[in-house]
Amino acid sequence: GVCDGHSRSLNSIPSGLTAGVKSLDLSNNEITYVGNRDLQRCVNLKTLRLRANEIHTVEEDSFFHLRSLEYLDLSYNCLSNLSSSWFRSLYVLKFLNLLGNLYKTLGETSLFSHLLNLRTLKVGNSNSFTEIREKDFAGLTFLEELEISAQNLQVYVPKSLTSIQNISHLILHLKQPVLLLDILVDIVSSLDYLELRDTDLHTFHFSEASISEMNTSIKKLVFRNVQFTDESFVEVVKLFNYVSGILEVEFDDCTHDGIGDFRTLALDRIRYLGNVETLTIRKLHIPQFFLFYDLSSIYSLTGRVRRVTIENSKVFLVPCLLSQHLKSLEYLDLSENLMSEETLKNSACENAWPFLQTLVLRQNRLKSLEKTGELLLTLKSLTNLDISKNNFLSMPETCQWPGRMKQLNLSSTRIHSLTQCLPQTLEILDVSSNNLDSFSLILPQLKELYISRNKLKTLPDASFLPVLSILRISRNIINTFSKEQLDSFQQLKTLDAGGNSFICSCDFLAFAQGQQALARVLADWPDDYRCDSPSHVRGQRVQDAQLSLSECHRAAVVSAVCCALFLLLLLTGVLCHRLHGLWYMKMMWAWLQAKRKPRKAPRRDICYDAFVSYSERDSYWVENLMVQELEHFNPPFKLCLHKRDFVPGKWIIDNIIDSIEKSHKTIFVLSENFVKSEWCKYELDFSHFRLFDENNDAAILILLEPIDKKAIPQRFCKLRKIMNT
Repeated sequence: GVCDGHSRSLNSIPSGLTAGVKSLDLSNNEITYVGNRDLQRCVNLKTLRLRANEIHTVEEDSFFHLRSLEYLDLSYNCLSNLSSSWFRSLYVLKFLNLLGNLYKTLGETSLFSHLLNLRTLKVGNSNSFTEIREKDFAGLTFLEELEISAQNLQVYVPKSLTSIQNISHLILHLKQPVLLLDILVDIVSSLDYLELRDTDLHTFHFSEASISEMNTSIKKLVFRNVQFTDESFVEVVKLFNYVSGILEVEFDDCTHDGIGDFRTLALDRIRYLGNVETLTIRKLHIPQFFLFYDLSSIYSLTGRVRRVTIENSKVFLVPCLLSQHLKSLEYLDLSENLMSEETLKNSACENAWPFLQTLVLRQNRLKSLEKTGELLLTLKSLTNLDISKNNFLSMPETCQWPGRMKQLNLSSTRIHSLTQCLPQTLEILDVSSNNLDSFSLILPQLKELYISRNKLKTLPDASFLPVLSILRISRNIINTFSKEQLDSFQQLKTLDAGGNSFICSCDFLAFAQGQQALARVLADWPDDYRCDSPSHVRGQRVQDAQLSLSECHRAAVVSAVCCALFLLLLLTGVLCHRLHGLWYMKMMWAWLQAKRKPRKAPRRDICYDAFVSYSERDSYWVENLMVQELEHFNPPFKLCLHKRDFVPGKWIIDNIIDSIEKSHKTIFVLSENFVKSEWCKYELDFSHFRLFDENNDAAILILLEPIDKKAIPQRFCKLRKIMNT
């Protein structure tokens, strides 16, 4: 139901809008006209933004069908006339912005009488809006916020704002204060919070008779981008006294065009700043600062003030006498100023700020932690100290602090280690955004520890922090934590450990994903807790990451793989045995050995006519009959016998191969004993290889006795063929 059409260079409201649209943003376009039919089908529209267009005409019934509209922004257009007919059906409208148009008045009749539920109203412009009349706000009884931009206001009809019985927050843009008191008289009894903007109070004069007898309800008064003089400042102080309900005053981005000489300005009749308890000053500009008086004439006015904030105003010193006059002060914020140890010594003098509980010195010029602690020993009631964003760099081994210190902020001070300098009474410690790589301090009363944006690798030891309930340790380099570590913090209620580089191991994921109660302890869980490794889950939320079985059960997987390999080897062995795999391996080895030598031995290397392969059990017949017969033949044959001609000490396999290769023929004396001999089988194996490799007829078979053909293994196919002949 959300339609975003801002900054699209549209010159008219798009056609085709339906009842499904609930929010329509057409701001920052070039629309000039809103017609009766443009929005008639948007009956469920709740939010309509037409800001910063060029609209000069809105037809009377343009918004008639928008009975559910709650938010309407027509600001910064070119509307020169406003009509009550636009709003007559907008009964549930809560927010209406008409700022920055060209109208001079709010129409001839009451614009807002039908808007009974209106809570926020913004009207006026910086140039042409000059008149506020009695009927302008008729019908409005309660507003949470009313903003009136009337820098050139010339006419204010008395009681124009009295019809609004209750205004929580009124923002007035007035260039001159001429009509300010007239407006104030009408709203002083119905307003909670008044904010005055962009006003030059040089000519402001407070008339005591105007509101002295009225019942006032204003609690807070804010001056934003307002200019004062010494004289007009005194008039404002008078206002504080007569508008008795004011408890809080704020000056934001204001300019004091004076030298602070209040001695001749009737301040002696004013004892206090009314009932003001909280004074806030931000970005105060004093053009004649180097001529400025010491403000001693207004010291006496500060006795009842309980909270003071002077921020980003180049304060380098609070005089001792002023500090001693601030007898009710409980909270002092001097952030973003120029305070140093030298000036702090004068400010925190004896009897200064006797009831001060909270002191904020963030982003000043402090450099020594040890000296800062010593200078604050005069503040007996001090419990909370913020000295963050100062350049301490290091921390001494020992320090002195006020005895009631409970909260200390040392964030962004560039310290790289913590020592026993910290007070043992601390309940809250903030050391975020430093260079810490460990935390090993014993702080028995510490309840909250803020140590984000450092370089810690693990959670602190729980035994050092027995009552810790809140731990914020995000943006460090922690890669894991365990259930045991969390359980050791017996009182821990909140842990913020997001933004770290977690190693999503199986144990860590099992713990993080298996603990339902973890979500109640971990802040920003699960979105801020993401894996950094392993690489395939990097960037995933810890809650969603999943690892494979092999990553989480490695021992079981290794055992299974080993068992599978053992079974595979066993199966391979059985197959090798059944399919003569060993023989093929031997043949392959023999083939490789043979390939290292010349394919055919040179003639001069042939030493024997035949190599005789026989079983030792047939040696009698071979040696005494066959060898004798052949070697004494004419011409005699030269035979190679293993008993006689093998080289002693040489590997037997090499002897066999060399003898066969150095012989013209190989004689096999086949018998039952030959088939049973392993060495005879090997000689038969290599000879069989030679038959294949050299394609010759080098084998001679002699059947010493009849043997079954099946006794010759089937793998010796060529030898079996020779036997068949």
